[in-house]
Amino acid sequence: MERKSDRLIFLQLRKMVLGLFIVIQVFAVIALLPAHSYNYSFTETHDIRREFKHLITAPNNEVARQQAMILECFLTGKKVRFQVVRESDSYYFVFINERANLLHGSEFPMVSAGTYIIRRDAMSGVFTQIKIFLNNDPDTFVRIAPHNEGSILEFSLFNSMVYRNILIPMSIDRLITEPFETIVKLSEYIINWNMLYAFYNETENKLVMNISREIDKRLHTLNDSDDGAQAWNGDFVFIRNNEPNPGKGFNCSGFAKWVADGIYSAKNHSPSGGNRLMDIEVLKKKHLDTRKDTLALAYENERDPFFGLDWTRNIAMTIYEHNNLRRRARFSDVDIRDFPYEDYSDDIGYSVANLKAILYYLTVTDPGYIYLGSVNGNFGKDPVLRQHYHVVVFTPYIDSNGNFFPIVYERNTKRPFNDFLRRNPRESIHLVRIKAEEAFFLSEIPPISDSE
Repeated sequence: MERKSDRLIFLQLRKMVLGLFIVIQVFAVIALLPAHSYNYSFTETHDIRREFKHLITAPNNEVARQQAMILECFLTGKKVRFQVVRESDSYYFVFINERANLLHGSEFPMVSAGTYIIRRDAMSGVFTQIKIFLNNDPDTFVRIAPHNEGSILEFSLFNSMVYRNILIPMSIDRLITEPFETIVKLSEYIINWNMLYAFYNETENKLVMNISREIDKRLHTLNDSDDGAQAWNGDFVFIRNNEPNPGKGFNCSGFAKWVADGIYSAKNHSPSGGNRLMDIEVLKKKHLDTRKDTLALAYENERDPFFGLDWTRNIAMTIYEHNNLRRRARFSDVDIRDFPYEDYSDDIGYSVANLKAILYYLTVTDPGYIYLGSVNGNFGKDPVLRQHYHVVVFTPYIDSNGNFFPIVYERNTKRPFNDFLRRNPRESIHLVRIKAEEAFFLSEIPPISDSE
């Protein structure tokens, strides 16, 4: 009896020590975690997928009878909707995470972070594809297909195929029930997953969001005027000659200056009252010594083919120099040249088709900036030249729920981003960055009187 009692006491003590050790380890891990939050990661569903593997692999007659159902994920305590869809010659097994909705309590949108869509050929029973949505955008996903003994992956970021033909050393039959983290680990040798799991920077994103909201409040006060902008003292003038502009309005270039002046003027309060704006003559400066297009050089005076590029660069460099006293700005200080999924072209930039992915990448990796864009492409006749013929403003930010807002403004108007993409499918865009500031003051636009 004594031996049994001693043995029992020993086991209890051992259990207590082990429990204490586990608690200490848990708290140690928590203490080492960064203070930021991974708001972009999605709820895993692999335990539900494993639970339903028998159905995913079941005969067609059993699969066809399966009704949609909502289950609770044991690991997370959250709900998952499971449904089977038959289309053409394939079955689709769909797992959708629950998403909170302020109006309806909760919902299960197909296009949402963490949705798994597993496709199986109805005739052969072979799994042919896994598609996983990575956020709430229909064009951001990974797609996995079988390849030899393993699998092959492609990664679409806002409709830009940033990775193709990534080999995964695991069969698709196994991946259908594996955690998404397994896919990440097997592909991180080449894929930069930080794009999706970057830390949320509330301060920097709010600076840009607040600028966007201030612009929205004032759009209704703006007047449209060809070649219109504000001079350094706030007078409305024509850009080409600085003559008074009775229209008291902006074209696309003048509007971009008005937005950027909201940052610049907050730092340049005049002793006589009011805020000094940027000088138009400084912004019109041509950088002829950097031109590489000899044909366009011959038409500098007649066509001014690089106006948008010079104008946006000069705005960004003026503000940069004011933020970095005693340093003369270079193009490399303001140009966006570091998007890793498309080569930057000198004085051209990137394709508009990749613009949403570019702005998202910039917002994730270096938040807290607004951007001026110079749209360029083949323009005019006799001859056709590559011209920078349009200027736009972008205020991209990510909210605390991980939703991306690539806000675009064109000539006194806020446009739907996808509309901008549709209208410029073959064009290029050159981007420059301007640091967002808490102090942001847009100049007042006086109404036009009947006598003017």
